[in-house]
Amino acid sequence: MTTALIIILILLGLVLILLELFVTPGFVTGILGGAAWFYALLKIYNIYGNESGHLALAGLILMLIAGIFIAAKSGVWEKASLKQNIDGKVNYLPDVFVGDTGVALSNFRPMGEAVIKNLKIEATTMGELVETGSAIEIFKIENNKIYIKQKTT
Repeated sequence: MTTALIIILILLGLVLILLELFVTPGFVTGILGGAAWFYALLKIYNIYGNESGHLALAGLILMLIAGIFIAAKSGVWEKASLKQNIDGKVNYLPDVFVGDTGVALSNFRPMGEAVIKNLKIEATTMGELVETGSAIEIFKIENNKIYIKQKTT
């Protein structure tokens, strides 16, 4: 019974440590795997003696190295990695200028969406509310932020 428990703990520890390295973020599964190995080694040292414990420790280290090597060569990392390219741009400012006019697509409270020069843009007001469908005008562009106001006729 004790030998079976030790073998189960060693295998469980290996699986948890490999899951930690290749699948799950954080460190919880790695700590659980390490705890399973620690308890199995403790049992081996207590029941079978120091020589068996040292051999088991060396075996666990070799098993971990072999598991990492096999998992890395089998492409586990490739299966879990994201292959999609992100084509968004940071701080993208559309080709609009102060004085351009357009129409509010949403309510501005104080941020919303508008169409200016056939471009759908996100803009903000200085705090005033602008209703959907209102005529708007760009009065300031600062730090990649477009400020609009309701256009007066």
